[in-house]
Amino acid sequence: MDVLKHNLDELLESSTNYLLLQGPIGPFFTELSAWLKTFHKQVFKINFNSGDEAFYPNSIPQTFAYQGQLDQFDQYLRFFCHQHSIDAIICFGDTRAYHRIAKIVADKQKISFWVFEEGYLRPEYVTLEKGGVNDYSQLPRHANFFLSQAACCSEISAPEKLAKGFIPLATIAIKYYTKAYFNQDKYPDYQHHRILDLKYYIKLWLTSGIKRAYYYWQDRSFGKKVAAGKLGDFFLVPLQVYDDSQVRIHCDYESVDAFLKEILESFIHHAPSALNLIIKHHPMDRGFVDYGHVIKQYKTQYPAFKKRIFYVHDVPTPILLRKGKGMITLNSTSGISALLHRMPVLTLGRASYNFEGLTYQGNLHSFWHNKGLPEAKVFDAYRKYHLSKTQINGSFYSKVILRYPYNQ
Repeated sequence: MDVLKHNLDELLESSTNYLLLQGPIGPFFTELSAWLKTFHKQVFKINFNSGDEAFYPNSIPQTFAYQGQLDQFDQYLRFFCHQHSIDAIICFGDTRAYHRIAKIVADKQKISFWVFEEGYLRPEYVTLEKGGVNDYSQLPRHANFFLSQAACCSEISAPEKLAKGFIPLATIAIKYYTKAYFNQDKYPDYQHHRILDLKYYIKLWLTSGIKRAYYYWQDRSFGKKVAAGKLGDFFLVPLQVYDDSQVRIHCDYESVDAFLKEILESFIHHAPSALNLIIKHHPMDRGFVDYGHVIKQYKTQYPAFKKRIFYVHDVPTPILLRKGKGMITLNSTSGISALLHRMPVLTLGRASYNFEGLTYQGNLHSFWHNKGLPEAKVFDAYRKYHLSKTQINGSFYSKVILRYPYNQ
C-alpha cells in the first residue's frame, strides 16, 4: 500500500498560486509564505486589520489591505482569485466571518481551501486540514476508516518540544491588539471574531495574572492530593474558552454556563454516591469569566455535594488525566488527550473524534455508570493517522517545523 501523503506535502504539490487570509497572531504566516516561495510558488496575502500588518507588513510584495465591508468581501474575493489565478486559499480557523465567505468562494471556483488550527494532539503539534477543521473536518467519523489507513501511515519520531507556554503568546497578543486597536481608522469596517478593545484585554490579562497567583498554592496542594490518589474516583470536566468557535458554532448550548449546569444537574441526580467531580477552568479564560458562582449555587442547594464537587484553575491536566475515571467535554481537544490515557470520554458538542470505538455513544445520565473504555486499537490508528496526515510539529507562537517531504 502507498504511504500516506502528509497534508503539508499535498498543499505544496497541488498548487502554484496561494492566497493567505488571516493567520494565527504572530509571524507564522510570514514564515509559511517565505517557505512556499523557496519552492518558486506565488504567494498573495490579504490583511484585514493593522494587527495582521504587524506580523505580515503590507510592504511585502503581493500583499493587499482589505478595507471594505464584510458584505462586500465575497465580490472582492471572487474577483481577486480570478485576477491572480489563485488555486489555493490558506487561513487559520474556518469559522471567522471572512473565512466562511472564503470557503464558499473556494468551493464555487474549484479552489482548494486549507485550514490551519491549533493541534489536535497538543502541545507539540499544530493542525492542517483540507476543507475544514474540528466539526468542519471532512474526514470520515467511523473506526473502520482509521483502521484501514493504519498500514499506510509513516512511523513518526518523537516531536521537538517547541511550545513555550503563556508568556510568548501574551507578548504576541499585546503587539497584535495594540496595533489593531490604535489603527482602527485604517480599517473602519473590519469585523473581528472577538472583542477588539485593548483596554478590555489589558484589564482582564491583569486579572488573570492576579488569579493565577491567588490560586497557585490551592491548586498545587489539590494537584498533589490527586496525584497521591487521595481524591477517590472522579470525573473531569474541562471547560472551554467562553467565546471560542467550538462553543459558539460547534455545539447547541447557549454558553459554557449552560453546559456546566446540565452536567451538575445530571451529576447530582444520577451519578454514583462514591463519585467526585472536578471542573477545570480553561487557563486562557482565567481573567474573563468565572463559574464559581454557578458551582456555589449547586453546593448551597445540595449541601451533600460540597465535598464531591471541586473547581480548579491551574492543576496540570496530565495529573488529572492519569487519575480520572472519565471526561465530559463539549468538543475540546483535551478529549483526545483523555483518550490517549485510555479515559472514557463523552462529548456533548460536535467533535470530529466523536464516533463509536473512541467516545461513549450513550447519554449523559448513563455515562456516570456505564462509561466503557475507548478501544486501544482504534485510538492508536486514529492517532497514527493524524500524526502522518494532519499534524505538524510546532507551535504558532514559537516555531513550526516546515519541511518537504514532511514525513522524511
